[in-house]
Order: sequence, then C-alpha cells, then structure tokens
Amino acid sequence: MNFRGPQKLAVLCDFDGTITPGDTLSILYHRFAGPECQELEKRWSQGEISAPAEMQGCFASMRATRAELESALDPVQIVPGFPEFFRFCQRQGIAFAVLSDGLSWYILYILQRYGIPEVAIYANEIEFAPDGIRIHSPWYRPDTPLRGTSKPAIIQKYQAEGYAVIFIGDGPTDIEAVEVADFVFAKGRLAEYCRKKGISFTAFNNFSDLLQQWKNKVMLY
Repeated sequence: MNFRGPQKLAVLCDFDGTITPGDTLSILYHRFAGPECQELEKRWSQGEISAPAEMQGCFASMRATRAELESALDPVQIVPGFPEFFRFCQRQGIAFAVLSDGLSWYILYILQRYGIPEVAIYANEIEFAPDGIRIHSPWYRPDTPLRGTSKPAIIQKYQAEGYAVIFIGDGPTDIEAVEVADFVFAKGRLAEYCRKKGISFTAFNNFSDLLQQWKNKVMLY
C-alpha cells in the first residue's frame, strides 16, 4: 500500500479494544448493572438484539450516578502509542475520527484524560435524564440492524467527500467496515475475519507498532 499522492486521507478508528485494551462498557456493566444485564450481553453476542437495545437494558438496571460511572472510568487506559499516532495524523493533515458502537460520552471522557479532546466521534449517545438514562443512535442505519453506529455509512460519507479511508479495528463490530474501507489495519478477531474472507489488511499490535509501519514501510512521507 502506498498512500502518497494528491488524495485526501482519513483515518477512521474503532475505540474499544483498539484505542483501549478492552471493552469499556463491560467495566460499567460488571460494576453497576443488575443481573439481567448478563442475559442482555449474551443475547447481543449471539446476534439476537442490537447494541442499543443491550445498552438501554443494562443502563436501565443501574442505580449509579453519572459521577459514579465516570469515577469507574478513571482507571481505563489507552494502548501504547495512540497519542503519538493521533498527533502524527494532525501534523500530516490527515482527518481522524473515532467510529464506535459504544458511547461518545465515555470515549470523550477517556480521551480528554489523555489530553486529546478534539477528536471527531461517531458513536451512540447517552442522555442522563431525571427520569432515567436513555440511549440514542444518530448513526443507526437499517442495513446494519444490529449496530447502533453504522461504520460503513460513515466510511462511505468520507469517501463521498473525496477521502481515501484507512480503517483501524479489532473485532466483530468492525466486520462491515472492512468491506468498504480503502485500506485496513486489523488485529485480533478482525484480522482473523480478514484472512478468512480474503480482505487485504495490514496486521498491527498497538499504535506504536502501527506508526512505525506507517513511517517505515507503508506510507512514507
């Protein structure tokens, strides 16, 4: 792959398991949610319900305040090299956005702790209302009915604006994205999926590794 040339570049990146080591929602569920959340998680993993339905049910079972939820997020780390990679994209004039089937609330909260407040985020929204928590999915599309955030739709939006899209991800909620992205960096189960389906991708372990590949092998500037 060689991305040099006149085309505009956009890096669109998954969050949970890609920018963070694991799943952020699981931390909140296991600490605050009622027992019914376990069944909802199971049904979601089996493809029986959508991500928004799972989140709505699990958050409805919680009795924690927003402050308590955010306190539980404070130990969440991001993987090595992500701040450096993000700032590299900024210096190169490469558009960067987070695409997640999680919640923009916790994504922004975590990134702000690492001094990264200006990232574009496409994700589900949470409303902390007086009568309870509500989940909204502004990027839901019927052609990806199990996802609250249609990653293919967002990728195609960038492509329609003239960008070549580089997608970075790690898991099952990314499988539709790699079908339409121009270039793919994958790890974990997403890398396995790409191999199985014959989708071209570059493997990586973390963002330090990815950035080194970008600079030395893939996208020399």
